[in-house]
Amino acid sequence: FFVAMWHSLAATGSWQGEIWNRRKNGEEFPCWLTISAVKGDDQNISHFVGVFADISSIKQAQARLDYQAHHDSLTGLPNRRLFEDRLIQALAVAARARRRVALLYLDLDGFKEINDSLGHRAGDELLRTVAERLAGSIRGGDTIARLGGDEFAVIQIELRSAPDAAALADRLMVAAARPVRIAQ
Repeated sequence: FFVAMWHSLAATGSWQGEIWNRRKNGEEFPCWLTISAVKGDDQNISHFVGVFADISSIKQAQARLDYQAHHDSLTGLPNRRLFEDRLIQALAVAARARRRVALLYLDLDGFKEINDSLGHRAGDELLRTVAERLAGSIRGGDTIARLGGDEFAVIQIELRSAPDAAALADRLMVAAARPVRIAQ
């Protein structure tokens, strides 16, 4: 990094880029640094001027946008886009390591009737509750996503056997089938 920065300063008289800086309280923060060489009367570089701009808010906004682009706004689960990306990755890793991956699809039966009879607020509460239960039923490295509406999907990585996938399916069904009390 420093070699490239000094090379740019020597070649062009300037450099700019993102770096991490530290506040007086020790907190690290991202900033944009612009360095310009200042030449004296003899045309030799006499010193450098650096200007820092704190870009913490920009980074936070980018992180929020990235989260919103890849997660379901209602449940916080990965959305279809992130799910597809993780599935591609899981399949590639499994192919290289000669391992198995399970893909499970879940659809909530009768969900339309909940929305129609109790309203969308009740349907949303049901979806959030079911999402929490399903997420609590999988291992840390596995992925559960809300694909849309009342559709969920799970990627189970490092699958040892087909009965393991069946056991996960059973756990998910039991978790989803437990009664849900909807606040009215």
